[in-house]
Amino acid sequence: MLNVTTPPRLFAIVSLFMIVVMVIVTGLTQALFFRQSIIDRESVIVGDMANALAHEHSISVADMENYSNASAAKHLLEGFGPISQLSGTQRIKVFNRDYTIAWSNDPGMLGTKQTTHIGDLMRAMNGEIRAVFNSEETSLGTGDHSSSTAESIEIYAPIFEARQDRSTTAVIGVLSLSRSPLALNQTIRNGLYLLWTVIGITGLILFSALYKLFTLVYSRQKLAELRFTKLSADHDHIVQLEKLSAMGEIVSEIAHQINNPLVGVINLAQVAERDPEISEKTRRLLAAIEKSGIECSDFVQRLLRLNQAARSEPQSVEINDLVRDTIAFFHQTFGKHHALTFTESDQRLMIVADPVLIRHALFNFVHNAILAAPDQPVLISLAAEYHEGMSGYLLSVTDCGSGFNEETAKKLFKPFFTTRPGGTGLGLSVAQFIAMKHGGTVRAESLPGGGARFSIWLPSGPKP
Repeated sequence: MLNVTTPPRLFAIVSLFMIVVMVIVTGLTQALFFRQSIIDRESVIVGDMANALAHEHSISVADMENYSNASAAKHLLEGFGPISQLSGTQRIKVFNRDYTIAWSNDPGMLGTKQTTHIGDLMRAMNGEIRAVFNSEETSLGTGDHSSSTAESIEIYAPIFEARQDRSTTAVIGVLSLSRSPLALNQTIRNGLYLLWTVIGITGLILFSALYKLFTLVYSRQKLAELRFTKLSADHDHIVQLEKLSAMGEIVSEIAHQINNPLVGVINLAQVAERDPEISEKTRRLLAAIEKSGIECSDFVQRLLRLNQAARSEPQSVEINDLVRDTIAFFHQTFGKHHALTFTESDQRLMIVADPVLIRHALFNFVHNAILAAPDQPVLISLAAEYHEGMSGYLLSVTDCGSGFNEETAKKLFKPFFTTRPGGTGLGLSVAQFIAMKHGGTVRAESLPGGGARFSIWLPSGPKP
């Protein structure tokens, strides 16, 4: 189904609909105007022609009044007969001042007062040219009969008395001419087609210009929103970096302050434990003190690694080699009984990064994946990916564990948050810190079929 929810598409649909409506309404409105304009123009032409013929043959009031006289009838025929040669002519009636038909090309109407539009006839008798479009003309007379014809244009043109100086005075009669509207309708139809074409082309040109302007403004608005979002994200990253850096310095300082006396406690416990004169109970207590001190020292050393992430030495690194080195180091540390599968690229993929820090982040991901499902394989994959208009590479570690819920997802990268007993909660936060220092991002996904995927995306070029 066509998606019309986007502003450009919605604008296009609404604009095209308005253009179609405008073309149709304008065409129908102008059709009536064209029809009346053409009728009025033809009315004037017919009126001029009728008066020219009347003047040429010196039609007089006597001819109009004595229409039954043979001489007058011949005079009227010679004067108005040529009008019947006009194309589309259906009926001609010449009324005298008594509204009686003095001459017609239909002899049966002679001497009657048949007309449908008595009002227009009276106005024409007062010197005004009238024209009427009849959809179905019905001519009624004073008698008991009526006649119907097809649609027509009926023109009422006053006939003026002519003088020797060619000036006109009083109206001596009215010429009623009924013509077929076929030619008029064809003219109107052609004009309407032309009008629709011109308006349609103009509307499409206007639509194209407005649509281009709208899409330009819309694209710039989206670009501005995207830039603002990126700036907000960059600002959040910077704030997070500053927090992690500050936290790393504070934790490092505290760890250093704790580590020195802690080492002393461990050493003194070891020395006292070797004294042969102490009792067995005291020896066990000293052993417990030494064990607790060593555990505290180990925790302090892990805290010190947080500050190490703040120091980096970027260099050109090949990612496939870096992943293989990390896997080898992991096997040396925890043994080779864990199944780690790496889908590497057949090309050399170079980035500018600190290999120690990137290995540390990947090591944390692999370690967490093994702890999530110790007896299941862990998949490491590498793929090229664009992110926010930048090219880079996505390094992912997928486990077969139980995944995590939405509530846990919100806290995964918070320092000291852990779901594992004995964990420090620093592995993912340090990995995120490392990624941000390289201009990248860290992602966490709980897979629908079970398991989780942790990924680090790094740009292919130096950090901007």
